Parts: sequence; C-alpha cells; structure tokens
Amino acid sequence: MEGGRSDRSPTSTWPVVFAAFARIGATSFGGGSATVAAMRHMSIERGWLSERQFVDNLVLSRLTPGISILAQVLLIGRRVAGVPGMVAAMAGMMAPSLAITLALAWGYREVSGYPRAQGPLHAVAGVAAGYAVALAIQLLRDMLRQGAPVRGFIIFVAFVAIAWIVGDPLAVMGLAILAALVVPGAFEPTAPQAIETPAGPVDEREP
Repeated sequence: MEGGRSDRSPTSTWPVVFAAFARIGATSFGGGSATVAAMRHMSIERGWLSERQFVDNLVLSRLTPGISILAQVLLIGRRVAGVPGMVAAMAGMMAPSLAITLALAWGYREVSGYPRAQGPLHAVAGVAAGYAVALAIQLLRDMLRQGAPVRGFIIFVAFVAIAWIVGDPLAVMGLAILAALVVPGAFEPTAPQAIETPAGPVDEREP
C-alpha cells in the first residue's frame, strides 16, 4: 500500500460514498467485470484511489473468501470514509442492484420462452464478456505503468495461459503466490533510477 496512514484517513463523507455506490449498483450491468470496471473509473476519477491503490485493493479482495466484489466495496468504503464508509458503500451497492435483479429475474422468466427474446439475451452475454476483456486490459495497463513493461506483459500472458489450461482460479492464485514467494523481484515495481551526472567544473557563462 502507498502512503502509510494517509491511505486510511477519510477523504469524503459517507453520504457521498453511498450515492456513488448506489449509482454503480444501479448502472453496472454485465456482471462482476463490469462492476469492477465501474468502481475503478469512479475511484480514480474522484481521486479516492490511485491506479496502484486500486490494484492493491483488487488483489486483497481476491485473497479473501466469499464474494470478492463485496470485499472490494468494503475496502474502498473504508479507505474513503472509514467504518461509516464501509456501511454506506455496501448499502449503496446492494439496494438498487437487488431491486433491479429481482425485476430482471421476473422479466426473464416471463419472456425467456419467446424465440425472439434469445437474440437480446445473447447480446447481453456478449457485453459481459467484453467487459471482462476490457477490465483485463485496463489492469494490465495499470501494472505496466508501475515499471518493467516487458516483464509485466510476459507475466500477464503467462498467467492467462495458465488460467486457460488449469481452469481453477484457486489453483492459479496459489501458483501466483508461490511464484511471488520464490521470485519476489519479478513482481515488484521497478523504481526509477537516478541519473548520475559526472562532476566537473561549471561554466558560468552558460545560462
């Protein structure tokens, strides 16, 4: 995490957090990837999190059991407004999305049997898949900005291939943790190196 104690100091009030997450809960259609992408855009646009802080929160939420999106909502709410922010973020995320989900479930039950309804339903599935790909690209870009772009891209491609072959997210996560323990330097951001200039006489005639 960046910034020490400043990461945990409130940067907004709980009503603002509630309204922000209520908007996400009401508009982030398309599944988990769409919701994570919306939270990323909101957090960075409002200045609540940096790109690296968002990635850190995303990683922490993936390491906890249960629904990772809810864990991420709690982490963002706590960072922005403390414990009240956690409650507000969870309430804002759940209330509109629960109502809309119930309404959509009722509507799906009513129209899913009609042949002409299959096209729009398949289109929604395609949008969800597109959001997943877009989120992966955004997170890759955030990682590459931290330094060592070639190394980061190779690691990204390697774990995409492993996930494709293994098909078990817990196994892939375990392999990632093991790799980070064995070769920690491969996963650490590269700090910018200082440029050393040779000492020598300074020409005072230079502006």
